Amino acid sequence: MGSGHHADDIDPKVLVPYIGPSTDPNELDVLFYLRPETNGVAVESTVLAVIRDCRADGVTIQLGYLANIPGHTIIQRRVVERHYAIRLFFAVHGGAAFTLDMQRQFTAHYRQPFHPQRVIGAFEALRRLSWRPEQLFDLWVDESSVARIAGQVVKQYNDLFIVNYDIPALLHKNTTDTDIAVMLFRADQGYELFFELADSMRDALVAGGLLSKRLPIARAVHFSRSPFEQLLDARDYLLQPGGNPVPVAETSFGRFLLQRGVPADVVQGLVDHPICRFRNMGEQSLLDMCEGFGYDQAYQMLTNIEAQTRLPDSTFLRGTADGVD
Repeated sequence: MGSGHHADDIDPKVLVPYIGPSTDPNELDVLFYLRPETNGVAVESTVLAVIRDCRADGVTIQLGYLANIPGHTIIQRRVVERHYAIRLFFAVHGGAAFTLDMQRQFTAHYRQPFHPQRVIGAFEALRRLSWRPEQLFDLWVDESSVARIAGQVVKQYNDLFIVNYDIPALLHKNTTDTDIAVMLFRADQGYELFFELADSMRDALVAGGLLSKRLPIARAVHFSRSPFEQLLDARDYLLQPGGNPVPVAETSFGRFLLQRGVPADVVQGLVDHPICRFRNMGEQSLLDMCEGFGYDQAYQMLTNIEAQTRLPDSTFLRGTADGVD
């Protein structure tokens, strides 16, 4: 394989098996995973120390899953490509894939007409600028130059508008040697708790010299920011002891939706294709729209959906757990 891994090192290792779906709709499950470039014992220890400290302060929070997913598994199953399939699509096609409503949002934000030849995907930007993926990933611009449109991040750089600037580097960073540690935490105090925990983790990582002061926590640790993002993270990173994915019906929010009559294939379809047209809000990402929501509030958001925007299906979304159609 050329990676230096022994045969027994290439399979996922579930260190704390998933505890199963919660029966309490007030409890939230949030998945945390360490970015490949910052993964390691020091970062993992820092994250868990923050959780221990908040428990010491009387916060009830449960570790409901802990696993190490080797880079070999991630590459073999095309996990990163599947996880970012929609953003990858726009990183390839840029403004040419923007719907009319996305074009409207672009014009409203940047106060100038939409020209598809200037709204380009990240891969085209690498070609035009002769940059490496890391250079584009580290592109720092003023906040007013950044727009989030239907879940896609647009950065203005000179006369170019670059869509999903981070995708080439995210793909590039994942190799057979970059394992990912994944944790699931369960608590009943809402997303406010998890946002506060993320801030504490960032402070601890900066203090330990593990994260630059100017970077957000997302550069080191990802966590589910909405119930629908919980489902997306679970689809790709929540594994049973044998290494197979936990079915959507066995996730806490998935079971919540099924119990309210939402069919399993509809739930899976919303995870795979989260861009929807919402009443009075245009096209938005369901993941973004439900950020910080509890389960019932996220379920109610479904009543505002007028249509689902289905992009050309990706082989990454159709694959099985082993990445084979």
